[in-house]
Amino acid sequence: MLANQPVQVQAAPLWLTISALLTEAPATIEDDRALVQAARADLRAFNGLYERHVTRVYRYLLVRVSNVADAEDLTSQTFLVAMENLDKYRGERPFLAWLFGIARHKVADKYRRQKPELMLETAADLADPQDDPDDLVSQKLQIEAVAQKLQTLSPDRAEAISLRLFGGLDIPEIARLMRKQEPAVRMLLHRGLQDLQTRLNPNQEATV
Repeated sequence: MLANQPVQVQAAPLWLTISALLTEAPATIEDDRALVQAARADLRAFNGLYERHVTRVYRYLLVRVSNVADAEDLTSQTFLVAMENLDKYRGERPFLAWLFGIARHKVADKYRRQKPELMLETAADLADPQDDPDDLVSQKLQIEAVAQKLQTLSPDRAEAISLRLFGGLDIPEIARLMRKQEPAVRMLLHRGLQDLQTRLNPNQEATV
């Protein structure tokens, strides 16, 4: 991935469900270690890491900054920082979790500079390349609708949900990133998802 390469995230007129997002399987640590090792020897191999994780990182950033252009810019910045600091990745946790550490700093920097925008009028519906449209037949959600509702939750609940729902991180990694105990993260997710899904659809129950 080059520094000036635009973010490329597969977009489709596809709705997403909370259950589908929560059951997406991220790449294993072993897969990422192999790609990181290859990228350290030849930066062209970094494209494999970029293609593997860009959708999740972009989804997370989109719901956190609520602006497509900013999300694209921050996604590019996140991967550029990662590419320039591959020697700092120790392989003790998933590469995706390490990426989200960078992405969260980028979001914090943006919020320090300006207030977040609340609208996502131009946001595209995103789908993971491996999603099967035939499996997405239950109560459907658009990313832009979820993102707008997330703005009404407490910051900690919104952050935990963003990392779990759109980033695909597990509870221990979220706890590590947010510097909280796992039970506290579970409570944030439980109450936050209840609140979020009640606002989106009163008939759907939240699960973590």
